[in-house]
Amino acid sequence: MTKVDHRRSRILTAAQEVFAEHGFRSADVKTIAERAGVGKATIYKFFDSKESLLLTIVEENLNHIRDIALKQLISNKPPLERLRGVCIDIARFLSGNREFSRVLIQEAGEFAGDIQRQHFALMEQYLPLAEVFFNEMRKDGYFTALETRATMQLMVNVLIGTTYTWALTGNGDMEEQALLYMDVLIQGLKKTT
Repeated sequence: MTKVDHRRSRILTAAQEVFAEHGFRSADVKTIAERAGVGKATIYKFFDSKESLLLTIVEENLNHIRDIALKQLISNKPPLERLRGVCIDIARFLSGNREFSRVLIQEAGEFAGDIQRQHFALMEQYLPLAEVFFNEMRKDGYFTALETRATMQLMVNVLIGTTYTWALTGNGDMEEQALLYMDVLIQGLKKTT
């Protein structure tokens, strides 16, 4: 990692922490700069505004979550095992990154349009891969009730709801909760013969 990349990374980490602690509106760029160990002007060399900083945090974390899912989905494991792996690995990431979870939950209202655009762009980008994956699952009788886009959204909603409760209350184990809810969802959607 270059010196420039390292500074940018420190700024993003510090901003995520400060946004999680104080909320976006109350967070001060000066506090972020101090925590990152850089001058305030350095932040503006990397980011046009405080809003840009927040949206970069969201974008980079969503991209990381996408990469986690892709790694599992393209593995050679059976489809159901891959899906469980996606749930566990994403829950583990969110659990280990509580600040991002809090930022996403706290700021979703004010920045809903921008966050939704990022989310939907990622979903559209990977819809063809998801279609192939869920068609494999459908051969085994799973996810026959909904088309792929709706199935993806349902699964994301379960994960977001779990994250919301966990991030705000701090109760329970995120991985266990996500896996339990996903297992209920999967078994509830399995076609019985």
